[in-house]
Amino acid sequence: MIRFRFVLLVFSVCCLNLLMTQNPLIAQWSTSTIAESTLYVCPGFYPGIVTFDDGSSIILGALQSYIYAQKLDEYGYKQWTTPVQVFHNDSSYITETPNGDEIWGGWITDGVGGVIVFWYDHRGAYFDQTSWANNAIYAQHVDKFGNLLWGNGVKIEGPETGLKRGDIVNDGQGGCVIAMAESEFDFPGASNKERTRIVRVSNSGQILWDKALDSNNIHYSVYYVIAKRAIDRLYVTSPFGARISLFDGTQITDSALSGFGLLTSEKDSVLYNVKNINSNTILQTKFTYTLDTIWTATSSGGSGSVSIIHNSAVPDGAGGIYYLRTREDSSLYAKVRRVDNRGEVWENELIVTNTDIPTGGTDGHGGIMVGGQWPPRVWRFDSLKNPVWNNPVHILNSQADAYFPIFSSDNNGGMIMTYWTTNGGIYTQHSGRYGQVGVITNVHELNNVPTNIILNQNYPNPFNPETVIKYSIPRKEFVSIKIFDVTGREINSLVNTIQEAGTYIVKWNAINIPSGVYFYQLTTPSFTQTKKLLLLK
Repeated sequence: MIRFRFVLLVFSVCCLNLLMTQNPLIAQWSTSTIAESTLYVCPGFYPGIVTFDDGSSIILGALQSYIYAQKLDEYGYKQWTTPVQVFHNDSSYITETPNGDEIWGGWITDGVGGVIVFWYDHRGAYFDQTSWANNAIYAQHVDKFGNLLWGNGVKIEGPETGLKRGDIVNDGQGGCVIAMAESEFDFPGASNKERTRIVRVSNSGQILWDKALDSNNIHYSVYYVIAKRAIDRLYVTSPFGARISLFDGTQITDSALSGFGLLTSEKDSVLYNVKNINSNTILQTKFTYTLDTIWTATSSGGSGSVSIIHNSAVPDGAGGIYYLRTREDSSLYAKVRRVDNRGEVWENELIVTNTDIPTGGTDGHGGIMVGGQWPPRVWRFDSLKNPVWNNPVHILNSQADAYFPIFSSDNNGGMIMTYWTTNGGIYTQHSGRYGQVGVITNVHELNNVPTNIILNQNYPNPFNPETVIKYSIPRKEFVSIKIFDVTGREINSLVNTIQEAGTYIVKWNAINIPSGVYFYQLTTPSFTQTKKLLLLK
């Protein structure tokens, strides 16, 4: 057992960033609603975002010949010393799909804190018929430490492809399956056929199989493709119909899955599907993962021409789903429908007014969040259609300063939005579960004074060069937190003061400290606890 020596106080010359806050936790997120004053994350033009159960996220930025990524913890602190360059090739032109829908690729969590991303790489001028053959789709896997696991990227498919829409799912084994819709390709030598193509990539970046769901239609727009997974099955649907297969590539087919809102729940091993029967009737179906019907429900589309938003199904956390619809005219509102775990449909839809290009996400507490791009703001409702926030949260006051905003739940009732600003680069903003911009609020910490002294494991661990230590004290008392090396030598004193009861975080930046095992120790007049942390450079 290591014995710590307290004879001589040694101050390190390392750079130390110290942050201590009480409830609610005020973090690195900006409280500003001016785009250029929010949190700058990485270079880029088109953003992307993946969130994790612990509240952390990976933000992506793509622009022409490169893609960057940066990981943020739940408090908005950057976990990688510099943004990771996922891809760079000066001859490439990474941009949105040519139909102008602002989609540059797709991304999915790898299940262990990293991200798998694919992108449309238009090498050469896309509409130059002499250079179209260089266009391709590539993929890369970035682990939670920012390491690139697939070399310079995996080429998923090549020159025979045309306009694309894609979706991606985690295969549960460190790899992924990418589903792509190809259409309206009339360059020399092309087949001019539309199809859905499905490719599985292993955890080592090897293509395991490549299959196509073909069509004889020529110049028919494949305007969406949705891919989902439950246990060992892959479900892909598009206007051509549906494909169901095992992850070894064995195909099973069932046309009942064709539709716009496909959702799987691996926790419950079920599958939900939402589709239009006709212009005014919607069919919702819940299946077992082997496609045995659990229930079906129909609902009226109401007055006016209203369309289901592709891939808009959101779990309610209790065996049911939400899905979004929007008008096809100039009216700016979204309609939200809920079907519970028994197949009972809300009698009246929830109408969210003054929202353009709406998207939905779970709030982690049985409700739904609905976000609109113009202006960038978010509404939150519970399962009974009651507003949780009295007013929508205005993430930004001026929509003219931010472009391509997308948002994701932080899995604790709040949300994270990322966007490009006129200041250049990808910026990010956060709203806590009570609708406060830039404020982290954890319901347990906010509503309860801690009953015991708690010293949490630092996060991330291993780390380089920064890590966060979180701790709680139940009463006002003197608190000390110090860092020691394996010989018992004190490296840093992070906290050395009297504090009120509450939950605190302290950040250690070890930029000038060598790699190795270190220990952090919390001491009060009645309590001492030591934990290990690992610095890897």
